[in-house]
Amino acid sequence: MKRKLMLISPMLHQGGFERICVLTARLLKDSFDVVIVVFSMEDIAFDISGLSVIDLNLKAKAGKIGKMLNVVRRSLKLSFLQKKLGTEISYSFGMTANIANALSFGAKRKICACHSFGEIHNASYMKLVSGHSDKVLCCAKKMADLVQERYGFANIVPLWNPCDGEAVLKQSSAGGQEDISFFREGDRILVSMGREDDVKGFWHLLKIFRRVNEEAPDTRLAIIGEGAFTEYKSLAEALGIGERVLFAGLKKNPFPYLKESDIYVLTSLSEGLPNALVEALALSLPVVSANCLSGPAEILHEDFKTAEKEKDVFFADYGILTPPLSWEKDFSVKWKEEKGTKKIRLDQAQEKFAGAILTLLQNKEIYEKYRKNAVLRAQDFSTARYVEELCGCMERI
Repeated sequence: MKRKLMLISPMLHQGGFERICVLTARLLKDSFDVVIVVFSMEDIAFDISGLSVIDLNLKAKAGKIGKMLNVVRRSLKLSFLQKKLGTEISYSFGMTANIANALSFGAKRKICACHSFGEIHNASYMKLVSGHSDKVLCCAKKMADLVQERYGFANIVPLWNPCDGEAVLKQSSAGGQEDISFFREGDRILVSMGREDDVKGFWHLLKIFRRVNEEAPDTRLAIIGEGAFTEYKSLAEALGIGERVLFAGLKKNPFPYLKESDIYVLTSLSEGLPNALVEALALSLPVVSANCLSGPAEILHEDFKTAEKEKDVFFADYGILTPPLSWEKDFSVKWKEEKGTKKIRLDQAQEKFAGAILTLLQNKEIYEKYRKNAVLRAQDFSTARYVEELCGCMERI
């Protein structure tokens, strides 16, 4: 008889850990009796065909009292469901799901997964989750190291998020994509994926792209992710690049867009372990990324502890890392005159990021090196490796 496994996510709307939740269900459904439990079924962005999904129908509530009552309702309803289904292991993704899972009492064993620094910087949350679960999985080794150093918990385990490279390749060849003509007009495309969120640093990206486009006029930029991006569209117009930037919106299948692109760029101020970066590598895209805390250094270099200490542009094993970008949200535009031409004025970190992109665009040997190395690195994040390590973790609790 298969062991009963419950996967818990607040929603399946979009985002990294939601994608991992669905992928985990597919990877383990032949070995376990798997059910996904969500707090709301609204706006599902992932393919859940063939999977068992249960809606607790306990959406987020406003106000402090409403949130506290929701925590109690979710943990109780989850506990009763765990008992009813005979759940052996419950495995949760995201802060609200982790809290409900940690406080539940219907499963024999509990695993909580942390995917952001917002989680590990919250001491009371981490103490709750670690103290009331058997294992806490951190999606990056750097995150696991920091948790152990800061809190001394003994049940912290690093586990990289999986990337199904074969599925990514297959989906990248799917047809019926709107706006795909933007990628097929002969220009070289820079692409980035992420929701409209300050932590993604997209104001940096637009300014950096303006510099790149000044030196390489045959370039365009595509940003794929949910959001109105009103401020960013206005900034693109102010920078004079409005017609060369596509805000593609949320795509259930973004991979055809990545396949038609030339370089993947990541300007995040902070990450856990960015899934989109690994997916870009799986499609042979050379990468330029800010060396933010954490994720990029761990993905792009074998010895991440060496890479994360680099203060300048660093040509890592699998991509180019640049100095961290400023957290100050700045939509102002500064110009300078250079040889009779108006050019954008950037700060030092932005200039170095733009320079790294131009290196890839102008040096075919370096470009091809990273294009070939990209696929090799993506294999280290294979689904087979993830399943082996996750199952090993579950066997040891």
